[in-house]
Amino acid sequence: MTTDFDLSAYLARVGLEPQTTGRPRLDQLQQAQIRTIPFENILPFLGRVPETGPADVFAKLVPGRCGGFCFELNTLFAEALTALDFSFRPVMARVRMGAERGGARTHLAFVVDLDGDEWLADTGFGGQGPALPLRLAETGEQTAGGKTYRIHKDDAEGEQVLEVRLDGDWFPLYGFDRVPVKPGDIEAATFVCALSPRQSFRNTLKAFRRTETGTVSFLDGRARWTGKGDEREEKLCSARELISFMHEDMGLAYPEENLTAAWDRLQDLHTQQAG
Repeated sequence: MTTDFDLSAYLARVGLEPQTTGRPRLDQLQQAQIRTIPFENILPFLGRVPETGPADVFAKLVPGRCGGFCFELNTLFAEALTALDFSFRPVMARVRMGAERGGARTHLAFVVDLDGDEWLADTGFGGQGPALPLRLAETGEQTAGGKTYRIHKDDAEGEQVLEVRLDGDWFPLYGFDRVPVKPGDIEAATFVCALSPRQSFRNTLKAFRRTETGTVSFLDGRARWTGKGDEREEKLCSARELISFMHEDMGLAYPEENLTAAWDRLQDLHTQQAG
């Protein structure tokens, strides 16, 4: 943990008070951060590599009231876990998203040791990620945030694989092992995710936040709200509408010029794809 991490400010940002301990606390922490600090890729979409140093991440996500992608979100989460005396280790995962095996290690998550059990904790995988930590020793189904998950061992790849049930089938999200993770690994993976044309973050604008009753999300011009059995989708038609959505629905405090630049680039991409 860095000396710049202010636990009181973090807990205020995610709407928690330091009361519960143990497993309930871990559940509350992951759920609260996912609900209040959105997964989003505005900086990579604009061609910028986000800073992943703990002090920089804290400044952006807590007083700056922005979101980020996995390396930012889970760097902040790690600081909170440390401040609250959880025992954990980082793992670098290979994203599968339906494939039989993953590619490079481009996702950060954590294995938390708690009361003799290990839990997969992750605030940075966006819409398909679990809303609550999952027990690693459990090979059957686990439910979190209205979705059903399982974790199974892929002996051929030497990984444990997180899967979500979609339309009745199991969909692999990512696989991970226990190779030690160093700060340089995170820095390199951040660079690849932010700038590589093979990664979605450079050419797809996305945002996701859970709410108490559902989700709010955005993908390449379309906003979507779910909750209490209701679902609606809306195509945003101007930079002003994007700014309003990101500020009011996502709760992001990016300057208007950043969001206008993101809108302009999104329109350029749409024009290129149409041509």
